Amino acid sequence: MAISRLTLVFFTVVSICYAFTDNPTVPPVFQVDLDLQPSARWAHIIQKYHQIVKDSHAVIRSKVPEKLIPIAEFIAADFDNLLEQPYADELRGIAITANMSLGDIVLTNLVYDISAFCTSITMQDAHGQIWHARNLDYGFTDILRNLTIRIDFMKNKKVSYSVVTYAGYVGVLTGQRPHAFAITLDERDQGAWYDNLLVALLERKVKPVSFLIRDTLAQAKDFTAALEMINSTVTAAEGYFIVSGTNKGEGAVITKNRVGANDIWRLDPSNGRWFEVETNYDHWTSPPASDNRRAPAIKSMNSMGQSNITVDSLFNVLSTPLVLNKKTTYSVVMSPAQPELMKVLVRHPATKN
Repeated sequence: MAISRLTLVFFTVVSICYAFTDNPTVPPVFQVDLDLQPSARWAHIIQKYHQIVKDSHAVIRSKVPEKLIPIAEFIAADFDNLLEQPYADELRGIAITANMSLGDIVLTNLVYDISAFCTSITMQDAHGQIWHARNLDYGFTDILRNLTIRIDFMKNKKVSYSVVTYAGYVGVLTGQRPHAFAITLDERDQGAWYDNLLVALLERKVKPVSFLIRDTLAQAKDFTAALEMINSTVTAAEGYFIVSGTNKGEGAVITKNRVGANDIWRLDPSNGRWFEVETNYDHWTSPPASDNRRAPAIKSMNSMGQSNITVDSLFNVLSTPLVLNKKTTYSVVMSPAQPELMKVLVRHPATKN
């Protein structure tokens, strides 16, 4: 699938992956209390990351396609009608805490929502346990690495769901509901996304994909319910939703258009398909030679073997050259049946001597 020219310019040729040596670190962990008013939930995080959030916006604004800026301003001008709760009030609270305009906060969240280049893998080990692994690649990599955090969303003083995200971003691209499922989003490039986004928002009946993931983590009780919620929700953009459950065979890649699923590709361990790799291309097509992260990921999974899946062995897969590249901001391994295994590494480049 061809990547649009504007997207290539925007991400400074993100699609060309370069192997590199990294110095991984564990990100800070925060709690967001869902029992607080939405406008107050993020204040403690934004206060800590105030300057980096401002700096990241300045860089993003200087590089985004000009068409995206008026979209952000349009949303800010009709904020409460275009964005649902609690997200509208959460973004408003972030803008106030960061002393930034609402349009600036909306712009940053829009960029995160439509620009993720990723590798996601769902799999079943030899004992029937389901695992999930993912790398998230972006432009603006250095800034985003410094904004990467893990958040436990708390409800009634218990962990409702855990996510890996960037400070100032209220949507979710990577998350886990304990003892239920894990989910990640990979971008599906379908051309002029900025035009599609504006049309979708004008309809006022669609949901940003990152809001859908967060809603799914909050509301769906299990793997089956998560698949149904994703498939039945009209979204502002297309995407690949990779979902891993807790029971044997509960792994799937949903290739989604805005209205519903084009395809649901499920694990089939009894017939030898114990893992599925999704990058940013329909799994039934071949990725372009300029961005073939799929082949090295598949080779690395087969070399590891179904009997040797551990947190460490999966980080080795995620560290395979091309799968890990200069644009990788973080890596995460999850197994929702054992939520305590969730591990996140921020992929900082190694310091040169």
